[in-house]
Amino acid sequence: MRKLSIIFILLIISASVFAFELNTLIDTPTAGILQQGEAEISAKIYKNNGLLIGTRVGLFPRFMFGVNYGAEEIVGNESPQWHDRVEFNAKIRLMDENNQLPAIAIGYDSQGHGNYNSSRYDIKSKGVYLTASKNFFLFGNIGVHGGINYSLENEDKDDEPNLFLGFDKTIGDMVVLLAEYDTGWNDNDADVMKGRGFFNASVDLHFTESLVLKVSFYDLLLNNPSTQGCDRSISLLYNMTF
Repeated sequence: MRKLSIIFILLIISASVFAFELNTLIDTPTAGILQQGEAEISAKIYKNNGLLIGTRVGLFPRFMFGVNYGAEEIVGNESPQWHDRVEFNAKIRLMDENNQLPAIAIGYDSQGHGNYNSSRYDIKSKGVYLTASKNFFLFGNIGVHGGINYSLENEDKDDEPNLFLGFDKTIGDMVVLLAEYDTGWNDNDADVMKGRGFFNASVDLHFTESLVLKVSFYDLLLNNPSTQGCDRSISLLYNMTF
């Protein structure tokens, strides 16, 4: 009886994480969307004193849209290196999740990770993608996500379709663990990358229903020869309704 009571208490605690549907893991898109009237504002700090500001808005019941813009050398005595363009993203959910089937969405995202060098980011943007998400309950929520994408950052002639997958796991009412893997088939030139794909992980701290701190670790497989240990970033996300 005591063991059953402990399990019951753990289930209640695990289920109490804020009801926040993930529309992205770290950089991997999920089938989650912002509902109509919801908005997300984000600020991401990354290498070389980079700062990326973005916003996403749920414009219609199944459609969200967003923009990002940033620069490197924001902090320090160097001249800021402003990005050449504003990046856009959009997503349409085709099917909602049910007991048997995952949610499915299609979308576009031109924002990659890291520095932008002439025609591409350190980790290429997803470009056009199809993604699916399924959630399960086991001592809190477990989300499993996967899909296929085609990046438009292909001036390097490495333009194969790409696969990605990831998961999220809630721990208590504040912490969410996330991991994602990108096969990197569209970025496996032996002269540039090591052909291992990109494995990223993150810890999200949900201080309130609206405020999230994300500590992310990119390229843990050291696919990019310039990566030392891993590529670290910190993001702050604020969600609101209007």
